[in-house]
Amino acid sequence: MADLPIIQPGRVENAGIPGATLPQVTPPQVDYVGLRAGAANAQTVAQTLDRLSGQLFGIAKTAALEAGYQYVADNPVTPEQLEAAKRGNLEPLRLGGSLNIYDQAVRKARALELSGNFEAEARNKLTVMLTAVEQGQTTTEQVQQGIDAMMNGFSKSLAGVDPEASLKFRATIATAGNTVLAKAAEAEIKRRRQEQVIKFDRDFDNSIRLLEAAVSQGFWIDPRTGDKRSVDEFGDMYRQTISTSALVLGDAALQKQYSDKFEAAFKQAKIGATTAFVVSDEFSKDPEAGLAKLRYGDAGKMTDVFRAMPYDDKAKVIANYMVAMNERSTLAERKRSDDKRKDLLEFVPLYERAISLPENSRERKQLTQQIGVIAQRNPEAVPLSVIKDLNEPSKEGNQLAEFNVLRGIYEGTITSPDQIYSNTALNARQKVGLLKTLTTEDRRDLRELDSGLARLAGIPVIPGSPVVIDPKGVEFQRLQGLRADAQQIQAEATRDGKVITPRQTLLELEKRLEQRRNSEQAKAARNSLETVWEKKPWINGPITRETLPALKKKAGDDVNKQREIKQIERLLDQAEGNQ
Repeated sequence: MADLPIIQPGRVENAGIPGATLPQVTPPQVDYVGLRAGAANAQTVAQTLDRLSGQLFGIAKTAALEAGYQYVADNPVTPEQLEAAKRGNLEPLRLGGSLNIYDQAVRKARALELSGNFEAEARNKLTVMLTAVEQGQTTTEQVQQGIDAMMNGFSKSLAGVDPEASLKFRATIATAGNTVLAKAAEAEIKRRRQEQVIKFDRDFDNSIRLLEAAVSQGFWIDPRTGDKRSVDEFGDMYRQTISTSALVLGDAALQKQYSDKFEAAFKQAKIGATTAFVVSDEFSKDPEAGLAKLRYGDAGKMTDVFRAMPYDDKAKVIANYMVAMNERSTLAERKRSDDKRKDLLEFVPLYERAISLPENSRERKQLTQQIGVIAQRNPEAVPLSVIKDLNEPSKEGNQLAEFNVLRGIYEGTITSPDQIYSNTALNARQKVGLLKTLTTEDRRDLRELDSGLARLAGIPVIPGSPVVIDPKGVEFQRLQGLRADAQQIQAEATRDGKVITPRQTLLELEKRLEQRRNSEQAKAARNSLETVWEKKPWINGPITRETLPALKKKAGDDVNKQREIKQIERLLDQAEGNQ
């Protein structure tokens, strides 16, 4: 098919005639106003409709959002729904789909609500973890596992409701969890360090004990060479080990602390080991000789250790030795005193039983033999002279000496049995009676007995004040007679196997005195005083213990009147039951 020429605007040429020029032809432009105006109007209408629909949709969206939010506000999540959500079950929440705005609003609001609940519970669990961390009840790994499990579980449940809320929840809990985790790591580091320090301290104590054991030998044998080495060289090895172990912990202050502790312990170990040896029986059989050796630098097998000590440490060893020797002497003396007291307490009741029996009775001889055994075992407690006194019961004792010793016991000037045994003026019965008073822990009853005897003898007694008495006077003689009566009552009780207290003795004595006063002899004596002697011209008045001193003064140097005074005193004794 032939190609037709194309008509173009502009210059027109004759295609078949070269060089022929034709006039310029310009076709007219056509403007379709109507169509253009219609199109513009349609566009304006479309834009208006778009704006209107946008506004309407915006209003509808806002209304849907508000409705969704309001629904969630009016219907908060229940505990059952919350528990189900924790387990990943979102069905009870009735969230609907995710394509309409209302359901999206419900999901968003419900996600915020769940997130708030989950965060509150998470913070509570983190607080519990923090408390466990502070109390040392959990580890960093356990805290990390707890945080991860809690964060993953809660965020997974939130992701099914609103992924954005899930991301925010993870970020919030991660921040709070890191605080707890950091605290756990800090506590664990501190705890591990404490464990390391405790282990190091225990190892330090064990090292010191081994060191003390080595020091106590005075030297040590090198296992490699078999040579005898000084304890200071042995200490150098422990010193280096302890210093290195402390530095491994990374604490220069700890290294300094334990280095100082080691030096103090090593010093004390040498002092203690040397002291322990020198106070042993091996070294200190003779305390004086042992002290002399130490002063010349001789400490037996510990000599090398002792001589290497500074002067102050040597002085401590010597001081410890002297204290130990003094304590040993004190303990020995205390034991001797205790044994003496024990034997004395065993002897006194045996003697009381023996002295209350007839001289030639079989039982008395047996008791005398038992007393002899005690005397042989402990002559300090029971001198053999007591056995001799026991066999001489009729020997007269000095009553004034007995009175003075008894007063010395109460006043605290007589404190030892030896002070009683050494008094040759006393017979056996007096000595044992005084020993009994001396060895009695509570002397209040005995004081009551003595005061009662003094009262019955007519001696004024003021509690707490010493009794002043004329040993040559009638009152003293009467007191000794009453004391003899009291001893007789006690001897009778001992013979009958009875236990009688000082108070019971006094009551029995008063009872017997009352019986004597009511006897015919006492009545006759009182009648004689009242009807005969009180009528004498130079007396002419009542005769009593109270008026007797005045009568003696009135008698003066008149021999006859003095003789009558003695008769009056005898009658008074009879009337009062003292004879």
